[in-house]
Amino acid sequence: MHSTESTKYRKCLEDGGVPPQQALAHADALGEVLENLKDALATKDWVRAEISQQLQELKIDLLKWMFTMFIAQTGVTLGAVIALIRYLPH
Repeated sequence: MHSTESTKYRKCLEDGGVPPQQALAHADALGEVLENLKDALATKDWVRAEISQQLQELKIDLLKWMFTMFIAQTGVTLGAVIALIRYLPH
């Protein structure tokens, strides 16, 4: 925690009736916890990078499905045309 934030937190505790020594210990402990959490929390840049990567993978999957459906549709259409040519009277 920054010193001004730590001071505000300690002052708030003291105003609430916490003894100054105890308020200082609480402020220091909370500051340490927040510093350690800072490395574990997601940042905007990390979230953006993760979303960008997921979108890229989604685009690739979508293109694979579109290509597969195009091939399947072409096969069905060709099969139908061949069946029509073969079984309709000439």
